[in-house]
Formats: sequence, C-alpha cells, structure tokens
Amino acid sequence: MSTLIQLVLSGILIGSVYALMSIGLTLIFGVLRIVNFAHGEFLMIAMYGAWAFSNLFGLNPYMAATAIVPAMFLFGAVVYWLVISPALDKPHLVVVFATMALSIFLQNAALMAMTADLRDIPPIFNRSITIGSIFLKVELLLGFLITILCTVGLQWMIKKTYLGKAIRATVQDGEAAMLMGIPVPRIFLITFAGGSALVGLAACVMVPLFSVFPSVGLNFVLIAFVIVVLGGMGSIEGALLGGICVGVMQSLSGYYIAPAFGQMFFFVLFLLVMIFRPNGLLGQKGAAMIGMNE
Repeated sequence: MSTLIQLVLSGILIGSVYALMSIGLTLIFGVLRIVNFAHGEFLMIAMYGAWAFSNLFGLNPYMAATAIVPAMFLFGAVVYWLVISPALDKPHLVVVFATMALSIFLQNAALMAMTADLRDIPPIFNRSITIGSIFLKVELLLGFLITILCTVGLQWMIKKTYLGKAIRATVQDGEAAMLMGIPVPRIFLITFAGGSALVGLAACVMVPLFSVFPSVGLNFVLIAFVIVVLGGMGSIEGALLGGICVGVMQSLSGYYIAPAFGQMFFFVLFLLVMIFRPNGLLGQKGAAMIGMNE
C-alpha cells in the first residue's frame, strides 16, 4: 500500500511540474487563440539560461529565476513583435507554420551554439523529505508549491485586476473591447510575453530535475499539448488537473508495467477523455473557438 501511495504522490509532484510548463501555453491559446509550436524551444532556451547562471555565477536555478523570468518576458515580447503580430490577421495556418519555423530555427541555433551534449547542474538538495515510509524529493515539492502559487496568482489576476478584466474582455469580444478603450494589441503582447515568462519559470524548476540539450523542448512540448487539451483548452486550473493526471498515470504505468510505456498510457487516457468529454476535464463547450474559460 505504501508503494502505491508513494507512486501517486510522486506522480502528483512531477505532474505539477508538467502543469507549470503548460500554463503559459494555455494562457496564450486562451487569449490569442493560437498554438505556439515553439513553446518547447522557449523552454529549452530558458533551461540553458538557468544552467548558465548555475555554472557561471554559482546561482541555483531558483535564484536565477529572478533574471530568467524577466528575460523570457522580453524574449516573448520580441518574438510577438517580429513573428506573431504580423501573422495574426493572416489565415490561421500562417501562424502555425511561423511558430513551427521558429521552433526549427531555435533548435538548430542551439545545436550549433551548444552542441548536442547533455548539460546538468550539481544536486541542490542532497536528501528527500521522509514521512514514514514515503520519500518526497525536495525539488519536486518546491515545483509543486510554485505551480500552486502560480495557478492561484493567475486566477486572482484574471478575476480581480484591471489587466485581468481587460484580458477577459478581449477574449470575449476584441472589437467591443477596443471600442471601450482597451488597447487590444497591447493585451495580446502582454499575454504572449507573460506566457513566455511562465515557461521561463518552469525551466528554472525543471533544470535540477532534467538534463538540458537542444531538443529537450520536443520531449516536453508534446506532454504540454496533451495537458492543455486534457484539462480543457484555455483553462488554467484545467492545466493543473491535466498535468497531475498525466504525472500519476506516468508514475503508475512506469512502475507496474514498464517505464518505456509511460507515455503510451497517458495518451490512452487522453483518447478516452476526448471520446467521452471532448471539451476536456474542466473545459467549457466551445472554448476552443471562444478562448479562455470564464
């Protein structure tokens, strides 16, 4: 029984880290209604940044987040200005191919600059927290707490602040929001840059857990897409729930069947949810067309 509890808790913790990576993606989709296929490469760049801070300045990745998050916000703003904004009034496929091209470019640029070598940082915490027969890795526990704080903070921002209300108004009717004096293009810019900053935060949480290499984003972006659709398109709390479901499924199937089949089982879960609940676990009907959930 203790093994099952250990597996479920480990799955919840790793799933929350996956969810943190996915929240930026669902925020961008919820407002701009575009899927950023370069999301994984944004994660890769931020992970290299956290690795560099750790190796060059001796800062642990959590301290490096104070620099990585603003840097990724600026990087996201530049990408929006150069790549996304010119394609927004074009057919949807233009944005899709633009972000795919950006993904390939960033991955190859990283391969040329950093080679294909795996980069790691030294362990930050050398012990786990022990509760009876249960062991909790400190880095995963920190990731879980950061994800919960981000989810609650984002929900509060969207529901209570002027910026959040402007974002919701833009999602509901962009033209009406513009007539009411809301700077819709600026809201788009802030949302895209904010989603990029969130993936920067996720990278700082993930660097102590995973190696960094040029194609690391591909390993995680597919999981992020599954989580976003599983939780409900545009739903921030749905991304958290979807991430936890994926993490638990991966943990249980990896132990009881084989680690190599971990991804297969959460894709089976994904297919079952899509068949019986096409809008996702916490999604609203039509959210894929309308945008962020209320």
